[in-house]
Amino acid sequence: MKEIMMLRQLERGVQDSLRRWDEARGIPVPPTGYPDTRFIGFVVSTWLTALAHPQSVYAGSEELQEKTLRALHALQQDRRPSGCFDLSSCNFDSAPDTAFTVNALTDARQVAAGAPLSRKEELLAALDEIILRACEGICAGGFHTPNHRWAISACLLQGAALTGREDFAAKARVYLGEGLDIDTAGEFAERSTGTYNAVNDEQMIRLYLCTREREYLDAARSNLELMRHYLEPDGSLFTLNSTRQDRGHKPAPSSYYPLYLMTGMLLEDETFAAWSQVIWEACASLGETPRGLIWLMRFPQLREWLERGTPDRQPLLEDRRVWPASGIGRWRRGALSVTALAHQPCFLSVANGQVNLQASIYANVCAQRNFVPDAVEETPTGFRLHSRADSWYYLPFEGDGPDTRDWWAMDNPATRRRQIRDAMDLTVTGDLVEGGLQLTIRAEGLSGVPLRLELSFSPGILRGEQFVMDAKPGGSILLTGGRAELLGESGDCLTISPCFAAHRVMNRMGGALPEDPSRFTVYLTGVTPLQQTLLLGTERLFGPVI
Repeated sequence: MKEIMMLRQLERGVQDSLRRWDEARGIPVPPTGYPDTRFIGFVVSTWLTALAHPQSVYAGSEELQEKTLRALHALQQDRRPSGCFDLSSCNFDSAPDTAFTVNALTDARQVAAGAPLSRKEELLAALDEIILRACEGICAGGFHTPNHRWAISACLLQGAALTGREDFAAKARVYLGEGLDIDTAGEFAERSTGTYNAVNDEQMIRLYLCTREREYLDAARSNLELMRHYLEPDGSLFTLNSTRQDRGHKPAPSSYYPLYLMTGMLLEDETFAAWSQVIWEACASLGETPRGLIWLMRFPQLREWLERGTPDRQPLLEDRRVWPASGIGRWRRGALSVTALAHQPCFLSVANGQVNLQASIYANVCAQRNFVPDAVEETPTGFRLHSRADSWYYLPFEGDGPDTRDWWAMDNPATRRRQIRDAMDLTVTGDLVEGGLQLTIRAEGLSGVPLRLELSFSPGILRGEQFVMDAKPGGSILLTGGRAELLGESGDCLTISPCFAAHRVMNRMGGALPEDPSRFTVYLTGVTPLQQTLLLGTERLFGPVI
């Protein structure tokens, strides 16, 4: 059943790309309308997979074989002289983007080689030439980001196995000699739960398959064990600690599904296979079908692992983890998920089912606009966050003064002395209690600072004791007292009790965390010195919505 669902999804993708077929150029065109050689390569890999699967509606299709050949010939014509492809939105003549594409083409070549296709020899000949030339270009190229190295290495090792070119394998070993960028907690350097952790895990599995060196499989295992703790109550992945473009998104974990399966099979560990079932269910709750058909086709024995093991859902229901090196702590209690974050102004995320809250504090002291915790400290009932903001001023240069009169050429932060007049110590503690998270904010030291707690919610309905309003994207409200709750479409809620306000200072200076236009913001305000406790609750406060 799972395989057929993945096949139907693949067929829909093929159908969609065929609708964008440009007959004159003989290529599928991306949704942007601008030709992209990398895109062509990925589409061709999808078409070959559909052609090779015996239960596909496109199995052996003469028309699709013809279009695939035309697209391959267009790819040969339009690639860069090096043999590399373009990611036309940003990377040109790109070795890493070519590596990702060639990995997909190599997978598709494997399944096509075993399929009864009438034009198999032509297809394989074109693929082999493209893969060979691409690997030559990748060998001569470079990279941008940490994960690129592992895609390049996996691609070159697979290319070496296909072509017999030892220079490809030698170049891969140069990259691998840099050592893997994964820590003891299983976190890769880019900390990208929504995108690049899965990318890296896939490359680790590919590297293991090429080398049989356990280091790579252990890296995938370590990160996948970590990722079990990043599932949110609604089935999405937590991404606010990501250092890449997935930060703040709520992606389904579909790309992880085959990775848990493959790791489970390779380790002969039913725990990982069972967790693939949890991932499948999480994706289904978000209306998605996980990816992974090509892995089932490459490794038929993987089908035996589709329903292996009994999923242990306890980490989804009761979890408590702090990763000091990554500056993050996560607590889970049923449908309640709490995440504390260091080193960034959005220091807290709370989710109850499908309703989500993100918290920041605007407290402008000289150049420091927001409360930015320096660490996540675990306590018996939750966490403690702390930050110090100095009220400082530059002093004039002593002696002969600066070497230049150009203010912007002076290295003021490094060379001028500073006078610290006072300091504000701000501490936030969170305690998981019955019914939610008790949050305490304590500001000491520098007095008279207007402080603003900003709680941004996913849109819904906001209710107070005397009002009901639509909490629309981009909207905001200052609540001066009482209690409030935000209801999501699913009926889940998050509540605030008590609300408070001591001022209406709403300015936001440059460098501060901006409002998120996709969310609704509730403001609560105070003046230092301050100690305020509130409950972010999960139990509804009021009756039916009017």
